[in-house]
Amino acid sequence: MLRRTAPRAALVLVSLLTPALASCGSPQTAADRETRYTRVIEDETPRARDVIDVAGAPYKALRSDDGSMLLRYNATSVEDDEGPAANAWRLYGPDGGIVAEHAEHMVAEDETDDPGPFYAVPDGFVFLPSVKDGFFLDVRGERHAVRSSKKSLAFGRGDVLVDGRKKLLRTSTHTVAPATGVPTTRDLTFTDFDERGTAWGVRQPEGSEPYRVTRREDGRPQRSQELPDRLLGEDIDAHGGTAAVPLEKPIGRDDTLFTGLFVTTDDGKSWRTLRNSDRLPLNEFKPGLSEIEVRVLDDGRVLVEGDDATPLVADTPANRSFHKITEPADLISVFPLGNTLYGIADSDFPSYDHIDGEGLWRSQDGGRGWNRFPGEGD
Repeated sequence: MLRRTAPRAALVLVSLLTPALASCGSPQTAADRETRYTRVIEDETPRARDVIDVAGAPYKALRSDDGSMLLRYNATSVEDDEGPAANAWRLYGPDGGIVAEHAEHMVAEDETDDPGPFYAVPDGFVFLPSVKDGFFLDVRGERHAVRSSKKSLAFGRGDVLVDGRKKLLRTSTHTVAPATGVPTTRDLTFTDFDERGTAWGVRQPEGSEPYRVTRREDGRPQRSQELPDRLLGEDIDAHGGTAAVPLEKPIGRDDTLFTGLFVTTDDGKSWRTLRNSDRLPLNEFKPGLSEIEVRVLDDGRVLVEGDDATPLVADTPANRSFHKITEPADLISVFPLGNTLYGIADSDFPSYDHIDGEGLWRSQDGGRGWNRFPGEGD
């Protein structure tokens, strides 16, 4: 998920009270907010609602097949990268109601206190920390043990690679096991695996050979296509037979310019190059951006995001024309879950205060209209 770092002019359609003000009967002073924030991160047994309130916006959002959402929040020291911190998660049902929540005290920069990642699975969420036991959290908020197997499992449809691609999570059975059948990444960079277990990657060659995008199934090369005009490709995403690569042109010694997209909608049988135009407006994507990221929605539409630029999303699954989203607040990231776009509005760095509209937003019409999640004033 990209984190854009410079403010832009946002099209703010609704002015909302910040969570800190909405939860109190009268406005808080800066000293009040600092005192409360410090008290929460120093509490060795913090309450989830307090951590969520002072954090203001989630840093991660996941969704299961029934529409349940898991949001994660983090509050760290504002003045220092180290020191006390607090992490929390909250599970929402498909109707937006709170199902379960949890918080824990941490020490920032202490790897042994890292809460670890959650992964979305069809019937809930799996928590797999590296230093303590994980669990499966079902959509009712109940925890169950995660199965572990020493027998290697072949990577396939629905699996998720974990632990640096050494293991896989079989989402259908909540089983973690050593992974086999995973295509080597020695000559593939920026690799992505679609929901069927097919591997897509961009091969960065040695010498003067051009970059190539490849499609592999069961660890065997299936299709390979040269990127056009000797351009670079440093990201790829795929879903349901659609894949997209942002094309970049070297400029000078270190910078690159985002010039277009390389797209297939027929599982790699044919590819189309889209250039900067009225159909794909790339004028905000300036040279020297640190990262360009593409994501494919479930229906095949491509989302394009880059630092300091308004995200673009395709008008249809044909991916022949794109439009800029309309931002409801200053979004630091935009990402799809299914066919819904989500955006996180937050400050660029930890802060005692909240920005206007801080929190999670969602759009079901391609980023043209947005509403707060889980709801106005919640």
